[in-house]
Amino acid sequence: MERKSNLTIIQPFITHYREDFFLNLSKKIPFNLLCVHKPQSIESFKQSNIVYFTWLNSFKIGPMIFFNPFNSIICKNEIIVLTANPQWVSFYILLIIKKIIRKKIILWTHGISVKNGFNSNKLRDRIKLFFYNMADGIFLYTEKELDILAPFIKTKMFYLNNTLNVDKISNHKSLIKKSTFNLKKEYRINSSRVVLYCARFIKDRRPDLLLELIEMMKEEDVSFIIIGGGEYKPDFSSFNKVHDFGALYDTKIKAELFSMADISFQPAWVGLSVVESFANGVPFITLKKSKSFPQGVEYNYIFHNNTGFIANNLKDVSDIIMKTSNSEIKIMKKNCVNYVKNNLKLEQMVQRFLNGINETN
Repeated sequence: MERKSNLTIIQPFITHYREDFFLNLSKKIPFNLLCVHKPQSIESFKQSNIVYFTWLNSFKIGPMIFFNPFNSIICKNEIIVLTANPQWVSFYILLIIKKIIRKKIILWTHGISVKNGFNSNKLRDRIKLFFYNMADGIFLYTEKELDILAPFIKTKMFYLNNTLNVDKISNHKSLIKKSTFNLKKEYRINSSRVVLYCARFIKDRRPDLLLELIEMMKEEDVSFIIIGGGEYKPDFSSFNKVHDFGALYDTKIKAELFSMADISFQPAWVGLSVVESFANGVPFITLKKSKSFPQGVEYNYIFHNNTGFIANNLKDVSDIIMKTSNSEIKIMKKNCVNYVKNNLKLEQMVQRFLNGINETN
């Protein structure tokens, strides 16, 4: 049954990590949620099964995807929040005809390419800016992207601070009554320093460098906890101090593993794993953003020597892991929790979204 609403949101599909956002948003404002397509490899993301949405009929010609921009649910609502997917031909059509059909369109986008960055002199980004300026508003993931794009865009822009349901993560952590010492004993982790990797293994995350770091540090007093699966996952079976839990969805075990961790590490392509780590009170190390090491927008949540570390190379990573004192890590753990409290609460993301809707309306 369709809900009465003045707002339509068009997404590719609803992932498990986004479902709490839409459930919380639905308590504040009614909206119609439409989905266009699933990714080619559904193993990349776990699909939500608790958020109500309607599939749009769509078809593909090569990489390009078409859906009906005159769909009745789209046409009946005044405001459309639309994922700015460059492969959606209907995305361009809606922007071109929005004045004719009397709609206001807000684009929801990273704003800046993870792989290619942003260069206003490049044709690709000039085309992107042209269409962004046709919109009535733009939702960006972080304030950093807004600052970079602000000189080139006259359209109203809002940053959401992309996040997870951090309260849910904190609650799971608060239920742990065992000490770190007893947890280590239970999981047979004997090292004084524990590094955790928690993400899907994709090529762009450079899992080869994780393997290289483990090899580099195999004689050190450090153990690695691995959470994640994927096509590019290395074989860790030859390392005595690597504890591999695979693709883990048991929230109790996951909270216990984070409780034992001193530092999280991911070589590149960081994303919401940064938020999950911070919500568990664990600082985050990654490599400095570059062409070789592309980074997601959540990279901007990592402040060197405050909520984590930005390293130049694996030798830096190794030094940080071994030379950062327990007292320094304790302070950084508090910094991570405070950063989440002040900036990354889910209700804050929902409120920023609502503020953007109200200012565009």
